Amino acid sequence: MNATKTMARLAGVLLAVLGLALMLVLAGCSQPQQPQKESLSAANDTMASAAETEPFYVLLVGNDSREGTIEIDKAEYADGKGRSDTCMLVYVDPVDYHVALITVPRDTTCFGDDGGKMKFNDKYYVDGMDGAVAAVEELTGVKVKYTFDIGFVDFEEFINEIDGITANVPIDMWLQDIVSGEQVTLSAGEQHLEGAEALVLARVRKLYGDNLDACRQIQDRAIVQGLIERVANDPSQADACIAALYLFADTDMPKENLTNLVDSFCENADKLTIVSGTGPYAGGIDGDVNLWLAYRDEDAWHSIIDVVEAGGDPTTVVPLPSVYAK
Repeated sequence: MNATKTMARLAGVLLAVLGLALMLVLAGCSQPQQPQKESLSAANDTMASAAETEPFYVLLVGNDSREGTIEIDKAEYADGKGRSDTCMLVYVDPVDYHVALITVPRDTTCFGDDGGKMKFNDKYYVDGMDGAVAAVEELTGVKVKYTFDIGFVDFEEFINEIDGITANVPIDMWLQDIVSGEQVTLSAGEQHLEGAEALVLARVRKLYGDNLDACRQIQDRAIVQGLIERVANDPSQADACIAALYLFADTDMPKENLTNLVDSFCENADKLTIVSGTGPYAGGIDGDVNLWLAYRDEDAWHSIIDVVEAGGDPTTVVPLPSVYAK
């Protein structure tokens, strides 16, 4: 799969997929092939050098490029570029085995090179992943070590590759599958979802009664956490998930590092804790640019970072919205 294809695609997808793939492997045990005896020492040296020994951050992006979808011929999408409409800052502590999934709201107020206000998801459109990383680091004060990026088509293929997911759909929802063009309808309740259905769950936002995107992002994070728990309960799936992740997502995290991390989390699965939450999502129309923007609150972000790095719950800083149908 070429890098250009992998780079592009997702809007409401979550990016969860990235997160989902990364996190699901974090929770599972993999069984690496045994090296030949004569190369055992060298293999151990390689794995040791790839070990993550300090807490670090990963940025997971689900981009909304229409490449490979039924909308690619529309004038506004024809350039193939996307926005980071789903973005999670993931904190991974390989010492205390603590993981936090924190949404960076797509409408968060950011600034362009000219100093003008813009939405966070436009930073990805203008400057790609480098722009998204720079904006997150400026907003939160943390350093991003690795990135994962995925789009609509690859998200669906990833979910199908791992034989679907189980998810709790919070409300009745429907949306056209952006890949096939077919209408997809989901009833509220726990159920098994294939790729196109999972993408609808990850994308739907206009059917919620209030705080539309914040409600959508709850589902995105739930997809990720559900996959973590799935692999934790059945570690035999880890190898396939790692393979699928590197097939369908674009990442700068060396596979050796991830494999080593998986093994470490596996050996300490009883210590694993996972929390999730979101950055500030309240906002309003900004008269300077005539756009609805989420208020930029760096103090709140710094509090979130302090809480998750101490092993706490980020929703104590920014409570989640109520989820209900329009």
